[in-house]
Amino acid sequence: MYTIGQIAEILGISKDKLRYYEEKEIIKPVQNGCNHYRQYDSDDIDNALAIEYYRSLDLDFKTIRKLHMDSDTASIKNILNEKYEAVVTEIARMSHIAKRIAEAKQHLLDIEKNLNCYSLRSMAPVEILGQLSDFRAYEEFKTIHNNREILEDEPIFKSLKRLITFDEEGIQSGSMLVTKAVEDGRAAGARKLVQYDRCVYTILEDKSQDDHLLEHHFLKSQSWMKDNHYKPQGTAIIGMLSVGHSEGRLRTYLEVYIPVE
Repeated sequence: MYTIGQIAEILGISKDKLRYYEEKEIIKPVQNGCNHYRQYDSDDIDNALAIEYYRSLDLDFKTIRKLHMDSDTASIKNILNEKYEAVVTEIARMSHIAKRIAEAKQHLLDIEKNLNCYSLRSMAPVEILGQLSDFRAYEEFKTIHNNREILEDEPIFKSLKRLITFDEEGIQSGSMLVTKAVEDGRAAGARKLVQYDRCVYTILEDKSQDDHLLEHHFLKSQSWMKDNHYKPQGTAIIGMLSVGHSEGRLRTYLEVYIPVE
């Protein structure tokens, strides 16, 4: 027979962990009638080693206790199949999050490089799922929620893009588009696809969510396009690239695409 200290040393685990195994009724030491100390035998050691094995497969103690009570190869296989599917699903979820984090990091680099600077680039295709009259038209957000299956877990901030029409006198109209990025360049079903091969591109910082910022930007952008001999088509697509905070207020970074001829 062995004491709890001896078992802990043999297995290389703490006494608290052994007591936890006892609470889960997976190992069951006997109590010495004279000194009331716990006493463990080789079966307890074997069961503790089995726990270590099952925990290496990330099985919870409820499952381990079930296996400890009664299990054959078929039942173990069923449990491991369920665990495998859960792990594969979680790996896919975490891989998706890792990809999104990498994209967010790249967006920060883009902000540092392109903030208030103008360049020429194409706009990747997006499909239009619906339209809102304005970003603050919260009663119309049901359009977003109705497309949640298509949007999957895309944040609302990222799924909305502002469509603006303008002329030499300034901004004439605006609305919000509910969009989803399209990787293969094709929209599903009859949904509309929007993409532009040549756009004047810039990134703006907006600390106040004020439309006057856009008016000021379009005056600057028109001047830049005129100086560089680009003719705008009269529309602009504005999407949220990243967010931060300044003195407790939301700070957004907006990427602007202005299609040109």
